Amino acid sequence: MLFAVASFYAMVLLYHAANPAGATVTEAGFLENCRQICLQYGLISTGNLRKDAESYIRVVQKERLTESLAQILQTDTAPVTSQPHPLLHRAAPQVVLPDDKNQLASLQQLGLRRPMVVVFYLGYGCSHCVAQLVSLERDLHYFRELDADIVAISADSPQHTAQRFQQYGRFAFSVLSDENRLAAAEWDVFHPATEQSEELMDHGTFIVDRNGQIIWAFRGREPFLDNRSLLQVIAKSQGLLPESVAQAQ
Repeated sequence: MLFAVASFYAMVLLYHAANPAGATVTEAGFLENCRQICLQYGLISTGNLRKDAESYIRVVQKERLTESLAQILQTDTAPVTSQPHPLLHRAAPQVVLPDDKNQLASLQQLGLRRPMVVVFYLGYGCSHCVAQLVSLERDLHYFRELDADIVAISADSPQHTAQRFQQYGRFAFSVLSDENRLAAAEWDVFHPATEQSEELMDHGTFIVDRNGQIIWAFRGREPFLDNRSLLQVIAKSQGLLPESVAQAQ
């Protein structure tokens, strides 16, 4: 079954390559209809990373937050539980990396005496990765209400990040460059290739509390898009959840 799905998807990709979006198609046949569905849901690239990222968000993100922060924190739905991680409940590793202007930034200074969401993403060539940054940007005002900041890290060079910012616009939070992936390895989201295994880079999302301790971690092959959970965990770490909600969790 999976092979059949993969084969059909490959056919749609081949059709898309032979008939780029915007090209004149003589007949809107079955493959063209399938291509349009895939474009709508971000399953194939339009050539515009920002647009592809927004399509991915529409499909994958369970909800878009529109209510007030007080209403978000009042929810009875428990946040996603932290995954096991070797750094959980330990001090966040020291990280000093360049930003898109090639200025060194310290993770500890960026998050000084404030909670912080640290995101490891695969790079600005990955629309799914960019989708997480776009989603966090949309909800940034909620995080700022909790006095929390966001830092995103990838292996992109500062120059590449700057080019993407010029093309698609900047984010209102720090985006740092970890070209040699030493920070990613220290945070256990990157594993170099060995004789027994291939190189592995996961998406990683972490919450660091005001004391610089990692209190929540999530790694996986897809980006984490549940911002409600992140807000709940941050609020709870500061004693800002309503008492009834905190007791229920």
